[in-house]
Amino acid sequence: MSQCKPVITVDELRARLNQFPRLSLADLPTPLLDCPRLSEALAGPQILVKREDLTGLAFGGNKVREFEYSIAPAVEEGYDVLFHGAASQSNQSRLTAAVAARLGLKAVMVGRKDAHAEPVNGNLLLTHLFGAEVHLIESAEEREKVIKRLKSQGHRVYNTSSDGYYLRSVSYVDGFLELWEQLEAQHIQPDALYVCSGVHTHVGLAVGARAMGIPLRIVGISPSPQKDAAKNAQLAEVANEVTQMLKLDLTFSAADFESYGKYAGTAYGAMTPECREAVVLAARTEGLVLDPVYTGKTFGAMIDHIRQGQFTASQTVVFVHTGGTPALFAYGNEILGTS
Repeated sequence: MSQCKPVITVDELRARLNQFPRLSLADLPTPLLDCPRLSEALAGPQILVKREDLTGLAFGGNKVREFEYSIAPAVEEGYDVLFHGAASQSNQSRLTAAVAARLGLKAVMVGRKDAHAEPVNGNLLLTHLFGAEVHLIESAEEREKVIKRLKSQGHRVYNTSSDGYYLRSVSYVDGFLELWEQLEAQHIQPDALYVCSGVHTHVGLAVGARAMGIPLRIVGISPSPQKDAAKNAQLAEVANEVTQMLKLDLTFSAADFESYGKYAGTAYGAMTPECREAVVLAARTEGLVLDPVYTGKTFGAMIDHIRQGQFTASQTVVFVHTGGTPALFAYGNEILGTS
């Protein structure tokens, strides 16, 4: 892998990152784990795992690193409610509630009354445990009513999905610098990096790599079915906003991103045979716990690409473990094949 000319030095990029307000929430740096038994089982490349599931707070995950940047404005500007709404087993709801508890703020979670809302376990149990006000609803109108009520009571509501949106990608520019420092210390130049591609982790890693002049193949696996061209265009749009925030002389297009929606299954959160195999294989070869919604599907895609012959035994692939493991407890029957 030949190095391109960087557009900025590491020190300069760190200085620009340091201009953003930042909370101290995560245990950093997270480890970089070698997985030789897994590599042997797949007869494939060396597999390294960047353990973003070990960021520390409330079972960890990539959102802890993201929230260091994205929730800092809420603290600076005096918001008193951290709000989030998604699936009942949302990792982000769990960590929104945990960060609110850490900061002494109120947390409100408005989740979907979906197939994994009962019994109360996994992420949903933790969201309750951290003291969040939890609503499980069936319509967007109900969600808006909750927000309207909170505002009428005088609360300042900070939505951890939409507020501080681009700062979540900025956080993983910093995350890329941390990862690359670890790789350089081991004299490793990886041939590819796999990451679950919602938006922000993928974008931040891509911006960090381009800024450093590193032509690394970054493969994003979507947790939801998608049209890949549209998703890549979305990623490029966010990346261009991040480059402006960091004053980087870079421009991204959809062609600069590689992401796949075909591994998501029929819908977000739906179990697939490839995901189930990945969760079991990682557990039984390395004692590595994946989740069934994000990392399991990304790992399953990586396994598929290895079996397709995309990588040789002499190459190295890095898997970014973005966390989400508490959701596993809501999928026990599906993982074990008893449902």
